[in-house]
Amino acid sequence: MRKFGGTWSESKLDCVEAYTHRYLQVMQNQRWYSLDYVDAFAGRGKQALRKSSGSDAPEPESFFGDESERVDTQEFLVGSAIRALRASTSSTRSFDRFVFIDVDKPSCLELESIVLSDFHEIHDTVSVVCGNANAALGEYIEKVDWTHTRSLVFLDPYGLEVGWDLIMRLADTGACDVWYLFPLGGVIRMMTNDGQVPDTWRVRLDRVFGTNEWYDEFYRTSGQQSLFNDEASCRFKNASTDHVVDFIRKRLKTAFPAVSNAGILRNGKGVPLFALVLGVSNPSIAAQKAALGIANHLVKDLDQ
Repeated sequence: MRKFGGTWSESKLDCVEAYTHRYLQVMQNQRWYSLDYVDAFAGRGKQALRKSSGSDAPEPESFFGDESERVDTQEFLVGSAIRALRASTSSTRSFDRFVFIDVDKPSCLELESIVLSDFHEIHDTVSVVCGNANAALGEYIEKVDWTHTRSLVFLDPYGLEVGWDLIMRLADTGACDVWYLFPLGGVIRMMTNDGQVPDTWRVRLDRVFGTNEWYDEFYRTSGQQSLFNDEASCRFKNASTDHVVDFIRKRLKTAFPAVSNAGILRNGKGVPLFALVLGVSNPSIAAQKAALGIANHLVKDLDQ
């Protein structure tokens, strides 16, 4: 059985690249569809993780166990955008179009330069969009003829940027396989132990989960009242890794007809950072079975 790379970032890239190869193999006999690859947070192609922005809400960069691990993950890796291009050029069936989105202009310029220098023969099939990923993906969804297009989408946010409305719109196409790198560590850390979650954090968690029901899901009442009769202060947190993963998979199943198991990506000390999960929007049972068979096999290795 194949084991994935040494760091959590390499692992998720290896997993998605392996799925991309298999996806193209499955689609090689379905030439009547145009195939798109969309990376909504493409970064620089060669990926470097950034320092925390100083926001009041924790971001993935704050979850590393120590400085040596931060240095390790800051080394330039071959990013998901470049891996998708490489997989396409080495497969019998290729993607017909690539859409790479990132809000950072220098990242976009560097990615464009890499495409021109290393993938010149297919550079005219590549669009690098510099802008907000939620807005840019929304425009992409509106413009595509989903009757004749199938799309492999990779949502790899730096934090809690992906809104539930975007998840729903991708699922409603009936034509997208969506890999979602869910910010597990950030979500758990934003759920304070005493239940006193700041309003700004509540809004972000509502947006990520697409509901405010997460609060009652992860906070149980203690059966006691405080001196101030404050219900929130009488709640205790019940948000284990497995519990949160189960909840987000249940939420995704309200949008997608099929959802894979989740692969947990951890730092060097075993702290969970992300959950990598695939949502399949194709209504075909055969297509769902094929996609889940591949995805579940791959994400299983992430937990080894």
